[in-house]
Amino acid sequence: NETLRNHRESSLHRGPDDFVFCKKDGAALDPDVLRKDALYPILDRLGIPRRKGASGFHTFRHSAASIVNEQTGNLKLAQKFLGHSTIKMTADIYTHTSAEAERDAAIALERAIYGDLFPVVPNIENRNNFTALN
Repeated sequence: NETLRNHRESSLHRGPDDFVFCKKDGAALDPDVLRKDALYPILDRLGIPRRKGASGFHTFRHSAASIVNEQTGNLKLAQKFLGHSTIKMTADIYTHTSAEAERDAAIALERAIYGDLFPVVPNIENRNNFTALN
């Protein structure tokens, strides 16, 4: 990103081990300050409730793993992006499924088992008119 590159180039701290966003002396910013001054006001403005242990910047790592895995189907790639030494850590802790992905999986399973015989999962358009088969 050009904006990020410009920020980095204008910084006095441009070394490979330096923080991109840091204090004037190059030290790391206090994550509590970033959370309180940046992240929390954004969450509040968007109406997203804060949850203990789930409303910090670390949540973005979980989101990144889940998005990469869902969009590419490549858990190994998500592992690489997060820098995990084992795929187990990525799979067991960092990747999560979405309600939409779970519904798509249920529909795929239904089609594989029943084909066009009858719908087990109703179409969204017909959901209010759905009557279970007995």
